[in-house]
Amino acid sequence: MTTSWLPGPPTHVPRELIVDFDFFAIPEGVEDPAEIWHGLVRKGVPDIFFTPRNGGHWVFMDYEDIIEAYRDHERFSTHQAVVPPIEPFPDMQPQGVDPPQHNVFRRLLAPLFTPIAVRGMVDELESRTRGLIDKFADKGQCDFIKDFAARLPTGTFLHLMGLPEERLDEFLVISDIFFRSTDEAERKANSERIYAILNNMFDEKAKNPGQDIATHILQGRDEVTGELLPYQDKLDCAFLLFVAGLDTVTNTMAYVWRYLATTPEARHYLRERLDDPDALLRAVEELLRINSVSNLFRRVVHDMEFKGVTMKRNDRVIMPNTIANRDPDVFENPNMIDLERKVNRHVTFGVGPHRCIGSHLAKRELMIAIDYWLRRIPEFELADEMPEHNAFGGTVMGFQSLPMVWKSTVPA
Repeated sequence: MTTSWLPGPPTHVPRELIVDFDFFAIPEGVEDPAEIWHGLVRKGVPDIFFTPRNGGHWVFMDYEDIIEAYRDHERFSTHQAVVPPIEPFPDMQPQGVDPPQHNVFRRLLAPLFTPIAVRGMVDELESRTRGLIDKFADKGQCDFIKDFAARLPTGTFLHLMGLPEERLDEFLVISDIFFRSTDEAERKANSERIYAILNNMFDEKAKNPGQDIATHILQGRDEVTGELLPYQDKLDCAFLLFVAGLDTVTNTMAYVWRYLATTPEARHYLRERLDDPDALLRAVEELLRINSVSNLFRRVVHDMEFKGVTMKRNDRVIMPNTIANRDPDVFENPNMIDLERKVNRHVTFGVGPHRCIGSHLAKRELMIAIDYWLRRIPEFELADEMPEHNAFGGTVMGFQSLPMVWKSTVPA
């Protein structure tokens, strides 16, 4: 017997809550994919609405509703919550299972990404950052995504995971399909390809264990019985890390540098504070707030009424972090970038039991990248011409390309 997680027909949705909206679609002339979301705010859509696109799903537009869905796994599950729905879909550990089951792999991974553990990665991160920037600094131009943003976090991840870095370009294509394809057959084949890569990786780690995350997962044991954890669960854990490690930080960096390239006063502000880690971290938190790129999913566990809205079992919900992070009831002057913002309750990394376990690493990567880039390339701007159809939506928003130019550099 197989369990279906597909939603039923949306006969319970009142007409006034239906909005025709496709979060993958970027209209002609829209340069910032986040604008498709903020355009909904300007139109005055309901705080909770339903769109028939991508299999049909709800959208939460209020900060408090998004927070509640993040925290309440008994009503809003991460298990089989993907949009558009696809079956079978990997039970990615620990993100794709609910408490208390998610604690097994959360506890296994947590020590690898604590602030102390991340501080131990600083030398590696700094070396990689310098190496990438020094390759193009004296050329006076680069494609920021191709030459830097797609390589620093992803190369670092492959190094930490113990995967071959020479396959980085191949893995980026796989990640792109996972996050942005809406074709069911293509997505299914892509998932199978990822599993094949991970199976081969574990086979290699079984023969030649290393000091890497893949070996750590493969050797993971039940804390109570001491027995090795189920192999399929380990594959599902590696699957999550594989897709999460190859996309989100890249697109966050693209948004941040796009802002810096067009805002001289922000570049000056940060340059003046490169030796003040507290001020730099505060600025990075604000850049993460305003440049949140992820739109995350939940699945309704059982028929219920939520905030006066009838929802049915297996209905999908999308929570756009960019909307939550600009809620005027939570953030003063929410659309203004305040690099000294003192209170910053952004949800870029989520909240609750599934808060991003790699958040400390992501912030450290950003801080190190900003530090060395601004020391080496203090002034830069976007190239005069951007590629057409450059922006993309979906689970993670971003840009295909980001050409930048500058006139001078500081010697390495």
